[in-house]
Amino acid sequence: MTLDSWRNHGRVVLAEVADILAHQLTPAARAQLALPAWPDNADGFESAYLAVRRAFHAAEAVMDPSPLPKRRLPRADALRLEQQADQEQLAARRQLLVEVTNRIVEASLAPARAVIEEFWDGSAAVDATPIRTFSRGVSATGPDTATDPDAAWYVRESNHRDPATAPQECNTRSGGKTRKAKRYLFGFEATLVVTGDTSAGPPGSPSAAARDHSQHLPALVLAFTVHKPGHDPAGNAITALRDMRRRNYPTGWLAADRAYNAALPENLHIPVRDLGYRPIWDYRIDQLGIQGTHAGALLIDGTWYCPNLPEALTTTTADLLNKKIDRNTWRARIDARASYRLRPKAAPDHRGARRMLCPVAGTHPTVACPVKYRSLGRDPRLPLIDIVPAPAGHPEICRRESLTFTRDIGIRHWQELDHGRAPWVHHYFRLRNRVEHFNGYAKDHEAIERSRTRRICGIAAQSLLLAFQIAHANHRKLASWLDTLQTNNQPARRRPSNRHKLKNPHRWTPNGYLPDTTPETFGNLTHPAPHTPPEQHKHIWPSANPQRARSRPPQQQSRSMRQSVALTGLIWSVDLGVRGGT
Repeated sequence: MTLDSWRNHGRVVLAEVADILAHQLTPAARAQLALPAWPDNADGFESAYLAVRRAFHAAEAVMDPSPLPKRRLPRADALRLEQQADQEQLAARRQLLVEVTNRIVEASLAPARAVIEEFWDGSAAVDATPIRTFSRGVSATGPDTATDPDAAWYVRESNHRDPATAPQECNTRSGGKTRKAKRYLFGFEATLVVTGDTSAGPPGSPSAAARDHSQHLPALVLAFTVHKPGHDPAGNAITALRDMRRRNYPTGWLAADRAYNAALPENLHIPVRDLGYRPIWDYRIDQLGIQGTHAGALLIDGTWYCPNLPEALTTTTADLLNKKIDRNTWRARIDARASYRLRPKAAPDHRGARRMLCPVAGTHPTVACPVKYRSLGRDPRLPLIDIVPAPAGHPEICRRESLTFTRDIGIRHWQELDHGRAPWVHHYFRLRNRVEHFNGYAKDHEAIERSRTRRICGIAAQSLLLAFQIAHANHRKLASWLDTLQTNNQPARRRPSNRHKLKNPHRWTPNGYLPDTTPETFGNLTHPAPHTPPEQHKHIWPSANPQRARSRPPQQQSRSMRQSVALTGLIWSVDLGVRGGT
């Protein structure tokens, strides 16, 4: 399947897999795989094809997290099968599917793992993209299911869930009108975790100008999971992130769109921080403004502020979205609001609790407050807080120099960077652009959204075939990027060299980097070694009429396929856990 995906832009067709196994492998590879000798005719090909189909379905059956058969069913029978299914067994199958499919993706990253960890700071972005299924969708309220009962309708708005399957309170807006879908797509969603890069500063900063942008790691998928559109986006994101941590990838900043931070803290925010990530959120318009309080401090747009913050500064971003102020006024208010923020006194402890300083406290106050007289007269440029008298007296944060904030306080909205300021804009949009770039890249080249690239039903089969498409996209991006790295004081090439021998003395091979003295007969993934095809034989392809089956001359084989046969040893390194009986 890997060889077939290399010559078909990531697409895997079982008929071509059967042809590779039956007629295109070398005798040594066939002996190592213990393959039978199928006759070189139409009957032999049909036997090989049936063996491939049985092996594929046997593999995906033990990883199928759905109890439904892959055919049209009465909806009542489908509901009964789902209720009678063993949920623990389905959860184990789900975990196995995630592990196996991500091992396929990891195989495309393993040869360059050392380079990835060298140029990557651990930051990532998570997002879901729709993928079609080959089945034709039917109404979710009809009497029968589709021929692919695991799939569902994707809606291009809100949380992407079909209004007919969403809870009743999510189907209506004010006035009791049912929301209308802008675009429908029948299939699945794939939640992708894509590498990001936030090490360079914002545009115009000294660090950004001095950094060599050719050394930025390309956007690569490190983990993914497939699920129904709009169903548990937070849980699927955590599943993919945990699989990354299982493979010991570093952690850093994590960006996600508004569909994720609206989840409950126990479903997303707490697990994300337990994994070691530092989330960066954006907010819906109804989430802006005051999001919570603690000891008088106000949580506004994800940051803790002084309780005496001017009212005009509490609704700054909401006023911009409601077109009450222009962008220049918004920017001036965002910068003015930074003086009122609470400052961290020390790093969080082992439980995640952090000590926060009042903006007036310390030797370098950022505002002047009449409650704490020593802050008055220090700097006439500091903003003066206008105290509002209250019958209960001053809040606790005003009576103390610092206060402890446990990890659970405001965890649903709190983030380290000030929402709207330059560092937040740089980190958030830089990471979000990376995941959107990969979505478009894989849709253009590997056609991951089109159903014709995966003509098979079932979430397990769709996940397996999609894994090879994502791995192929990773391989192409890595191969192009590694050819442009600057080495030995040589300027970075913007385009890969078309010459067979690389100018880069440290060439990338399936086993990592090798010096230039390595014999060229070994080759590498970017420039495979020349391969002498095995003895001439006919390549029988499937045909509706076995008598009209035509042979495919070896000279018509794609060059990439002939070259990749020499690298069959790489396939043995893709350990899918089959040998252990899994």
